[in-house]
Amino acid sequence: MTKNLVLAILLFVSLGSVADATVVVHLDVSEVPELADWGNKAKELIEEWHQRTSNLIPTKGFDVPTEVWLKIRKSNRGIAGTSGARITVSSGWIQKHPEDIGCVYHELVHVIQDYRRRVSGWLTEGIADYLRWAIYEGKSQDWFPFRDKPQGYRDSYQVAGGFFLWLESDRCPGIVNKLNTALRKRTYKDESFFKEETGHDRRALGGLCQR
Repeated sequence: MTKNLVLAILLFVSLGSVADATVVVHLDVSEVPELADWGNKAKELIEEWHQRTSNLIPTKGFDVPTEVWLKIRKSNRGIAGTSGARITVSSGWIQKHPEDIGCVYHELVHVIQDYRRRVSGWLTEGIADYLRWAIYEGKSQDWFPFRDKPQGYRDSYQVAGGFFLWLESDRCPGIVNKLNTALRKRTYKDESFFKEETGHDRRALGGLCQR
């Protein structure tokens, strides 16, 4: 199965496999009213992609937040962050990179993950960047950065996202949803999860993931 076919199937499934839910987005641009247009586009992104993304990583009996707060903060520090269902984006980043509306999608994934406990950053950010760059942005495997070193995939964000795309495409389709569910249910075990799902432990998989 080709990578493009896998992504096409995922996108098709995301359009309506779970009962419809309506997301309510509270937009706050009071600190930077001049960025209201950008904020409204980000709000529309959340409204369009909330259910699609929920469908991509569903967990039986688990209800994702359906009320989201989006605030554009007057600041030159950082890019964006999420706490619970509250997304904050730095105005300085928007002014320098107005095209980067996808950063809001990444934060939306964190809202939907809703792990409710501390999870290793490479897992949390890797899943979010896999969904952002492979699904939302439609990037191919060779776009993702690769770290040619032991456990290089744990460098998080796009590196881990590429590792998850490789697993989904070449080794174990559906593994991201299984991983996400294990993290939500607090059943994930670092030494056994990947072995049970792929037949290889995590360290061995890192060696198999070559470009």
